[in-house]
Amino acid sequence: MNSERKAATRFILKLLILFTPFLIMLGFYFQNDPFMVLRHYERYDNSPVFLNEGYVEWEMYMNNRDSIPFNSFIMGNSCTMAYQCREWEKYLGNGRAMRFFGNAESMDAIYCKLKALDRVGAPIKNVLMILDKTSLKKYKLMTEYTNILPPAVSGMSNFKFQESFCQAFFYPKFFFSYIDYKLFHKYRSYMEGIINPYGKIRDYITNDAINPREAMIKKEGENYWKERKNKFKNKKDPDYRNGKYREDQQVLFKDQINLLRRIEKVLRKHHTSVKIIISPDYNQISLNPRDAKVLKSIFGSRNVFDFTGINKYTADIHNYYEQGHYRPILGMQLLKQVYSRAD
Repeated sequence: MNSERKAATRFILKLLILFTPFLIMLGFYFQNDPFMVLRHYERYDNSPVFLNEGYVEWEMYMNNRDSIPFNSFIMGNSCTMAYQCREWEKYLGNGRAMRFFGNAESMDAIYCKLKALDRVGAPIKNVLMILDKTSLKKYKLMTEYTNILPPAVSGMSNFKFQESFCQAFFYPKFFFSYIDYKLFHKYRSYMEGIINPYGKIRDYITNDAINPREAMIKKEGENYWKERKNKFKNKKDPDYRNGKYREDQQVLFKDQINLLRRIEKVLRKHHTSVKIIISPDYNQISLNPRDAKVLKSIFGSRNVFDFTGINKYTADIHNYYEQGHYRPILGMQLLKQVYSRAD
C-alpha cells in the first residue's frame, strides 16, 4: 500500500509540475484581460492590443445609448475608416451617428448587427453601408477571435465566445508578442497585427477611426507615397492600372442575395434611409454589372452608388493609404456626391 501511495503521490506531483506553467499563464490571462472581453470597461480607445471590433463597438454602443441618441450607423468593412460620423451627420438632419464596422466584414455580420440593434429597440433611421466585392461575396460569419461577434449580436453562448479568446492568447505569435511588449514596452516588427503601436486609434464615442497614417502624410508630404511605392504595386499584374476597362466576376448568388433581402427587410421595418457605397478601389476594376443590378433591385437604384473602376476618384494616388484603403478626404467627396444625387 505504501508503494502505491508513493506512486500516486509522484504521479500527482508530476501532473502539478506539468500543468503549473499553464495555470500560471491562465492566471496571467484572467488578470490582464488583454482582449478586454472578460470585464466591463467604460472606454476602449487606448489598448496596446488590436481588439475585436464587433465586441468593442457593441460595448461602446451599450455604454452610451442612454445618454447619446444614436440612430444612424456606418456599417461595412475596414474602408469605413474613410467616413467620419460628424461629416456624415451634416447630411442627416437630426441623425446621430456611430461607426459599426468589422475588418473583412461579411454580409451575415451586417445582418446580425442590424438584428441586434432591432432587438434592443434601437432606432435605425439612417444606414451608410461601405462595401466591396469581397464583402459582398462573404455570407458566413467568421470565427477567428478578431472577427467573432459577441453573444448579444450573434446569439452564440458566452462560453464559446470566451473560449475563442482564451485559445487565441496561447497561440505562440500572440502570446510571445504580448509578453514581450508587456515586459519591455517596445514594439517590434513581428508584432504586426497583434500589438497596437499607435495609441488611440478610435474615437471613444463614435468609434470613428483615428488613423496614424494621416499624421504620417502631414509630416512626410509627397514622400509618403514616394517611399511606399511597393504598397501600390501588384506583383501578379505590374500593369494593372493600364487605363483599360476591366470588371470583376459576379459574386452575388442565392446565399448572398437572401442575406441582402433579410438586411433590406430589417431596414424597411425601421423606415431606414440607406445609402450603399461600393468603394473606389485603387485597382480600378469595376463591380460586375449583374451584381450592381441585384443591389439596385433590392435597395433601389437611387440608394446604390458604385464608385469602382476608372474614374477621377481612383485616378489620384493621394486619395489612398495603400491599395486597399482610402482616406477621409475621398470619403468626404463621395458623401457629397451621394447626397447631391439623393432625393
